[in-house]
Amino acid sequence: MKKLLLSVAALALLVGPAPAALARQAAPAAAAQVAHERLLPLQNVQNARDIGGYRTVDGRTVKWDVIFRTAELSHLSAADIDVLRSKGVRAIHDLRSIDERKAQPTAWAGEGAPTITAFDYTMDNAAFGPLLQGGVTADKAREVFAGSYPQMLQMQRQQHKALFADLLKGEGAVVYHCSAGKDRTGIATALILSALGVPRETIVTDYELSNRYYRPDLSRADKDNPQMAAFARLPADVRAVFMGVDARYLQAVFATIDRDYGSVEGYLQRELGVDAAGLARLKALYTV
Repeated sequence: MKKLLLSVAALALLVGPAPAALARQAAPAAAAQVAHERLLPLQNVQNARDIGGYRTVDGRTVKWDVIFRTAELSHLSAADIDVLRSKGVRAIHDLRSIDERKAQPTAWAGEGAPTITAFDYTMDNAAFGPLLQGGVTADKAREVFAGSYPQMLQMQRQQHKALFADLLKGEGAVVYHCSAGKDRTGIATALILSALGVPRETIVTDYELSNRYYRPDLSRADKDNPQMAAFARLPADVRAVFMGVDARYLQAVFATIDRDYGSVEGYLQRELGVDAAGLARLKALYTV
């Protein structure tokens, strides 16, 4: 069971329809993006998205083709690598735990491969254990997820600091990812887009796109990934919680930041060392 729990909080899957908030994504004009612009054309990578194209509060636009979020990269094909290479990807930030990285190592190494930055840690998913035992409602599962997000924010502080330091270099396109690209990756994206001045409503809408773009094949769970078998056996409504995202999870992170730091800018400065000059540089590098 311990091994099974290692990647619970990192999973980003989808069963059933997207949540109601996704249907509202066309409301903010900046978020109404054509799917082929948002989704990277990768064969063997789930939830691979460009975070560009969003309008900022000061009327600028986040640049396309420089910052990418994805799920794990253990099955990259030669064609996938060609796509990423054509985008000028020179750095990958792997937000996963040491166990996840060992189980599914990134399939891009050797001469010409980007630099991979990762930190060793162990996922603490004790709160999720009871959810896998059965008899738990979907509402309870959502409550646990919402409670876990502020903890993930703190757990990923070192990773976020390294990611922002790399972005501040402005030396080429950057990819960052966790196991399935929704939870840890979603929090990192929220911090980046906030730093660039994207409104929170748009950030939440982008976050919820994981409900559209992450669709693993659970029918192959026993063969390809035994850890997924337990999720395939959950009741459909509980499984949908594990396999999706909910605006309330990310809003819990924003609420924690606002309470403890006053703003995302306060968090970035106090915890990640990104001061006013750093924010100005990020906007100069990644918005037009």
